[in-house]
Amino acid sequence: MQNFRLLELFYRIHRRLFRRLVGQLQGLSGAEMMVLWKTNKRGSYRVTDLAQEICISPSTLTGILDRLVERGLLERFPDPDDRRGILLKGTPLLKDFIHQVKASLDQELVKIFGAMPAPDYRRILEDLELLLKYLEQEKGDGYGKTRDKNGPGQFHR
Repeated sequence: MQNFRLLELFYRIHRRLFRRLVGQLQGLSGAEMMVLWKTNKRGSYRVTDLAQEICISPSTLTGILDRLVERGLLERFPDPDDRRGILLKGTPLLKDFIHQVKASLDQELVKIFGAMPAPDYRRILEDLELLLKYLEQEKGDGYGKTRDKNGPGQFHR
């Protein structure tokens, strides 16, 4: 049951952090912010690739993109490599917007994590980075498996 406890903890942490940070997103949903963040970071995205990466349907992403294009944060262009495809790019306004949101989020995160002792914060960060590394491995390559007292490739119980 520890595995379910871990999922419960992630859910509760995510919910509490999101509640604290949502006020800094200037009226955007978490999905809208994720679209903006990823597009800004990468420069451009094929719409179908972005939908797959953030695990939402292309039709749901279309509604999100409509709102973000209307706000002047994103632009759509035909994909020169695929005449049926659409490319998504940030506008100059997006860079300023991301800068403002990052500054606001950083201030709020300092409030949230500032009371935590630095060694605890570093340990949690390192452990989460390690967990992500394991989750991102290909299946058959140790995906989700541990190398502990349970033996090679055994799950925690």
